[in-house]
This record gives sequence, C-alpha cells and structure tokens, in this order.
Amino acid sequence: MFIIKVHKSVLVTYLGVIFACVSMYFAFSKIAFSDVPYIRFSLIFLMLSGICDMFDGKVARACKRTEQEKEFGIQIDSLADTFNFLVLPVVIMLSLGMNAIWDFVIFALFIMCGVSRLAYFNINTNSDTPIKTYNGLPVTATAIIYPILGLLHTNIPETSFKVVYMVATLACSLLFVLNIKVPKFKGVMYIIIPILAVALGVLLVVIR
Repeated sequence: MFIIKVHKSVLVTYLGVIFACVSMYFAFSKIAFSDVPYIRFSLIFLMLSGICDMFDGKVARACKRTEQEKEFGIQIDSLADTFNFLVLPVVIMLSLGMNAIWDFVIFALFIMCGVSRLAYFNINTNSDTPIKTYNGLPVTATAIIYPILGLLHTNIPETSFKVVYMVATLACSLLFVLNIKVPKFKGVMYIIIPILAVALGVLLVVIR
C-alpha cells in the first residue's frame, strides 16, 4: 500500500522529528504555559530532538536491518537533521523578529553550510561503524547551543539578545565546514548529557 515500511530502527529518528514539530508549533503560535515565554518551550523541544539524535544511531545498529533499511536510515537521519537542527533554529529566530535582510543572509549561509556538512558526513561514514571524531561541528550542536543562549531571553535587552543569537548562528555556520576535529560523545556522556539537558530545561522554565 505504501512505498515505505517504517522499520523500528528509525522510530527514534521520527520521534526527534515530532519533537521538532512541537517546537515549531510553539515558535509559530507563541503559545506557552503560565508566564514562561513561548520561546523557552520551543528551545526545550529542540533539545529533546537532540537527545533523540544522540541515541538513534545506537538503536539502529542494535536492530537487524537489510542493506536497504540501512541506507534508508542514513538518508532519513540526514533529512531529519536538516529539519530539526537547521530549519527549526531559523524558524525560532524568525519568530523572535529576526527578519532583516542581513538576518536572511546569515540564515541562508547557516543552512547551506549545514546541509553541506551533512552531505560530507554521509559520504565519509559507514552505517555499521561508529565514528570517534567528527570533521567540523555536527549540526546537532545547535540543539544545545541555542537553548543555552535562550537563558538570556528576557534577561538582557531584546536587541542584545538578537545580536547574540545572530553572532552564534554565523559562528555555527563557519564551524560546520571548518576542518576541525570534534570528539563524539561516548560512554558515560550518554548519561551525563541527558541529565544536563534536563537541568537546562528546568532552568529555561524557572529563570525569568
């Protein structure tokens, strides 16, 4: 009936996309609970997408897959990363009123560098062999960079907040494609990072 069969190896990847959609909902609708700014909830769900990305590779490799399912996993992971960690941050920034022409230029550079980095990763990796280091900053880093900066929201002047976000976006764009080695999380970091994400999420909710 359908052209694809959703294998259990990609369910975590799809969950990350769902979290990104919820984040985008908050960004577009500007709806939040209590007196917490909507942007804080949008950033929390961005982080949840990042957590899913941390574990989707481990889940996929633990599943028995055909070669076609392995290839599908690689493609869907990159497409999800493009949506979750490149398009979504731009949507969040647009929702904050960052829509000047120079903002657009930086957004375009950010997405182009990000998709180029994902393409480079795809042709230089093996789905069965976990990598130890990345060449260039992984696009998933935006899932922690922007929420950390989000703690500044409502605590510094709006103009300054926008400048900080745009500078960070420009820096990320360059780091995506710079030939630098970035170690991959391993071992105990798979426990520490989710705990830190929960702590950051709490801070985003309680800090006014």
